[in-house]
Amino acid sequence: MKLLAKKRNIKGKQVSALRRSLIVPASVFGPKREPENLEVDEKALYAIFKEAGYNRFFDLEIEGAEKSKVLIKELQRNPVTDKILSVAFYQIAEDRKITVEVPIRFIGESLAVKQNLGFLIAQYDTIKLNCLPKDLPSELVVDLAPLEKPTDTILVSSITLPAEVTLDSSVDPESAVAYIGTAQKEEALEAKATEAATAAAEAAPAGTDEAAAEKKE
Repeated sequence: MKLLAKKRNIKGKQVSALRRSLIVPASVFGPKREPENLEVDEKALYAIFKEAGYNRFFDLEIEGAEKSKVLIKELQRNPVTDKILSVAFYQIAEDRKITVEVPIRFIGESLAVKQNLGFLIAQYDTIKLNCLPKDLPSELVVDLAPLEKPTDTILVSSITLPAEVTLDSSVDPESAVAYIGTAQKEEALEAKATEAATAAAEAAPAGTDEAAAEKKE
């Protein structure tokens, strides 16, 4: 994958003119690179983001310079139209480990779900990993077939990671990636939540809500 870019000299309010011309203001930075302002074609950027997302490397080819391996670090979008307003690229250092959230792709079919014994609850859609750029997987595959009965669980620790790739320290390996929930369990949780809310309301001093409302006004 490759994205072409040009160096950008204009800044500030003049950037709006770029966007009207279907050009997205961009920047690139990294541990071994000084920040630089760029501009990229809007259509080409949408295409590369659709394929690469935030976790796949691609070649950024800047006019008059050598290609470099980058990740999309940040996209700013218009909250109403969802149009991309700006993009920041992170140029990696090939010899340094990085931390990236890698998407999970679920495959297979749970027998428990198929037989209506429960429903699938997926607690993760990405997992944060540490590795060198060359070892970064594009996705992690999780097979749902072992979930055969209610309460069956797939733990993070059961995911097979590529060699030289480790979980980030913020990820609990004993947490559930996915499990089979039951209606009874959900009802019990809702009942406990209702009881807790009722107890809190009864314990609150009289007039608390009115006083808070008056203070807010």
